[in-house]
Amino acid sequence: MRHPICVFLLILILFPVAAALAQRDAWIRHSSEPIALPSGSRVEFATMTSEALGEEASYSVFLPPSYGSSDAKYPVVYFLHGLFNDHTSWTIDRHGNIPELVDDLMAKKTLREMVLVFPDGGRSFYTNYRDGTMRYEDFIVEELPRHVEAGYRVSSGRTHRAIAGTSMGGYGALKIAMRHPTRYAAAAAHSAIIFPVPNPLDVPEAARSARSYQYLGTVFRTIFGDPFDQEYFDANNPLELARKAELDGLALYFDYGTADRYNRSVGLGAGNQKLDQVLSKNGVDHEFHEHEGEPHGWALVYAHIPESLGFLAEHLAP
Repeated sequence: MRHPICVFLLILILFPVAAALAQRDAWIRHSSEPIALPSGSRVEFATMTSEALGEEASYSVFLPPSYGSSDAKYPVVYFLHGLFNDHTSWTIDRHGNIPELVDDLMAKKTLREMVLVFPDGGRSFYTNYRDGTMRYEDFIVEELPRHVEAGYRVSSGRTHRAIAGTSMGGYGALKIAMRHPTRYAAAAAHSAIIFPVPNPLDVPEAARSARSYQYLGTVFRTIFGDPFDQEYFDANNPLELARKAELDGLALYFDYGTADRYNRSVGLGAGNQKLDQVLSKNGVDHEFHEHEGEPHGWALVYAHIPESLGFLAEHLAP
């Protein structure tokens, strides 16, 4: 019997495809000029060569207020964007200026100073493609930290490293941390896309002609195999990982808003609630919040990044 939530998968991540693509353009910065922030922090945009992706990979990096005047090393948080976003989207001031907020928190000592790295994850759900053509997880876990640790003053090792994300990136942050708990001290996720059903493509026959479903099917079959490989999806599913992985020593934070537009369409809220239940049952250290009346994505990030980064900071070594 199919889960009724799947009926709404037609609008899985944003809106019908045309509207989503238009919104994507509004969430991309079309300039690579560095951003100087009021309290001395700086956002830079850069690229690196990735063997895992077979191409140049873009990222942005937030350098804290004292970075330019100190020789200190800093802990690092890798922050993953959502679908139809890229590595610049967090700098777009539509729901609040996130770089200025973080700059201010650090300048006031409300939040400890750290380096934040925002890689471009495409439409990958931060997963190695089943056919081996694009290895996004390997890029995030292996290549990017090596590059960042060689080029910036960040401390190396698990105790100085955390991962976070929003929407698709929330999914990515949780599943990568759970798959690699010896590499991250903590993970945080806002509005994480967590499916409460085993197969996100298992929708009624009548729904399968919709453009949104067809796009979703293309994305997921590109990542998880064609035909869709359920076993491979399970190996990358935060809910399944929470049931089976050894997560001792990994601290997790995640939240969502009760007004999230994907609570009905993909059961985002139900998926997050189920993850909380599984982690609680298994005794895994975590912090979970439901924010009454709050929406999806960067608006929720702006409202609660002080809490999520604060949580990560508490679990990172001095």
